[in-house]
Amino acid sequence: MSYGPDTRVERADGSRPPEYLLGNCRGERPWLLDRDPDGCSQKLKLLTRTATNTYFPQVYTVISLPSEEDELARLVDSLSEELTNVHSASDVATSKRFNPAVTDAGASAKPAEFDVFASGRAEIGLNQPNAKLYAQTVSREVWADPTAGVDLTAIKHLVAVHRLREVSCLYGFTRFESAPTSADGDLEDVQLAVRGAPIARDADWLPAIEQFGEGIFMHFDEAAIANWLTQDPTQARHERLTAGHRQWATRFAGSPPKYPGTAYVLLHSLSHALMAEIALDCGYPASSLKERVYALSGVAGAAPGRCGILIYTATAGAQGTLGGLVGTAPRFAHMLRGALERATICSNDPVCADHEPDDHSGDRATHGPACHGCLLIAETSCELRNLFLDRSLLVPTMSINGAAFFSTPNPGGVMG
Repeated sequence: MSYGPDTRVERADGSRPPEYLLGNCRGERPWLLDRDPDGCSQKLKLLTRTATNTYFPQVYTVISLPSEEDELARLVDSLSEELTNVHSASDVATSKRFNPAVTDAGASAKPAEFDVFASGRAEIGLNQPNAKLYAQTVSREVWADPTAGVDLTAIKHLVAVHRLREVSCLYGFTRFESAPTSADGDLEDVQLAVRGAPIARDADWLPAIEQFGEGIFMHFDEAAIANWLTQDPTQARHERLTAGHRQWATRFAGSPPKYPGTAYVLLHSLSHALMAEIALDCGYPASSLKERVYALSGVAGAAPGRCGILIYTATAGAQGTLGGLVGTAPRFAHMLRGALERATICSNDPVCADHEPDDHSGDRATHGPACHGCLLIAETSCELRNLFLDRSLLVPTMSINGAAFFSTPNPGGVMG
């Protein structure tokens, strides 16, 4: 079936696209060994069998928390009777609509993850071989090296995550175009430009995998970010980014994904810059690193009340727990400085620096200055498919000045 955007019948010159000549989709679902009883009104599209956009998995990922703090597990246990007759995703949606308790259980796991990492406790979890999570809040004297010449006042805590467990669940797939991911970690319920395909007719279980690894977590001062958001240059960048989002959202047939917020764009851009820098230091390849960006607000449009970044690696074997990421904690200030220096000048400048989101189409409409020479990384490492990035929010570029959260790195070792 054509799980993709609607095909336009005619081009501007009046001609029809080649795929229109292929006829209508017959509704065949070979992975379910049947045909869609509702039929399909989409036109067939020509697609190479080995094309990279043949299938896009829809995966939901959470970080396991210590058992005594796993509120989500307690909610699910308490709802075991209410969920007895749930047999499909549509049943879950109905339950969420009419049962507030199910709605609470279906909320994003990100706030709970953030609260555990940002607790400020010296030790988080238990240092045991079978522990799901063990982390230590690193003393500021260890990681905030003043000789690095970078302003670290906006970072409240640095947490070395010695052991973590990532659980990923496959709940569907799309074709031709990947479904947008929610920045706050909520499951995608609405039908957008792509319609997710079920992986079974009557799914009573979903395939999931657990992976083990390590990471570092940065807790940012929410007040500092809120103050930065109120400044005029930041507001100007916010207007350009939201204009680009509005243009990008026109490609969706249903309710478009929400703009994640300019604070999210800042943290997301910094996460990508740090991942590239950390990979040069820790020994893990850049493609093995992953991110969880926390810019969470309880009120739509308000400044986020939780701001943080988790950069981690996780594999099914022991490679994800070799200590390379945790070992970078004492060198964090120098790595941050290196990441900001690299973001100041891109190898594709001035073309990259001149890019504005509101005058482009496609995914480029969600970006400020960002390209494969500076901020774009492997899509398997990014939680938001390389969307919503802008390095002018990090440091001044040759085209945009004033909206940067950090100062310009100077060769002499002082942030000016």
